[in-house]
Amino acid sequence: MRQLILFLSKYRNTLLLIVLIGLSFFRHTQKNPVAEHRINSLGFGTIAGIQNSLNSWKAYWALEAVNEELARENAALRTSIHGNGAPAFQANEAYDYIPAQVIEYSYNKRNNYMLLNVGAADGIHAGMGVISAQGWIGTVVETSKDFSSIIPLLHFKGSIGARIPGKGLGELRWEGNDHRSAALFDVQREHRPMSGDTVYSYTRASVAPPVMAGVVESSIQNPEDLTWVAKVNLSNDFANMTWVYVCRLHQRESLESLNFPTP
Repeated sequence: MRQLILFLSKYRNTLLLIVLIGLSFFRHTQKNPVAEHRINSLGFGTIAGIQNSLNSWKAYWALEAVNEELARENAALRTSIHGNGAPAFQANEAYDYIPAQVIEYSYNKRNNYMLLNVGAADGIHAGMGVISAQGWIGTVVETSKDFSSIIPLLHFKGSIGARIPGKGLGELRWEGNDHRSAALFDVQREHRPMSGDTVYSYTRASVAPPVMAGVVESSIQNPEDLTWVAKVNLSNDFANMTWVYVCRLHQRESLESLNFPTP
């Protein structure tokens, strides 16, 4: 079907010429003015219908380009909007958000992966954080000229610092089971995570600003040290990855020269 549409699109002018020549010949053989009017009306309607169908199919096959343009515009908006929904404790919001298409990924393995269609040529390097409109995704670990490899949260090395506003820090870690949830460990005993609490990523400023990572479903207390462990429903659907954003801090080199310790 696609080949047929592409054929019609490519040779539409030739086909229209043939149709018009046929209509002209037919009109020439008709001396009745009423019949001539009907033929004119029929020809116009047919040609308009063909053109409309061709334009509709061309628009359909152009959806990928349209989606890419929308993603770039969305990234520009994220850059220009102050705050991007992060909590008050974010260290620095002076980031560019580079849109990237997820070209391959997994979500049901013990150690999952993700590949993006941006690389060193786009200013991407290892250590950059990756987010989506819904929240935290992972970290760039390797780049080529045009592609990047990501360690997502759904990986045994994908754990990150995380924080519930007003309740201190913890470690958000995927336990290898459900791609829709993770566990928040080491929350201090005086700050019990409650159902509905929002969990934010908390990484070095050179990686990414704090963004939403999930919402607490329930919590239990560790009997050994009385810290809390919370089950967190992740904000991202890792089974349905399309477009993401790579975070680039404007003054990364200046910040890293201060040698801040990792949170």
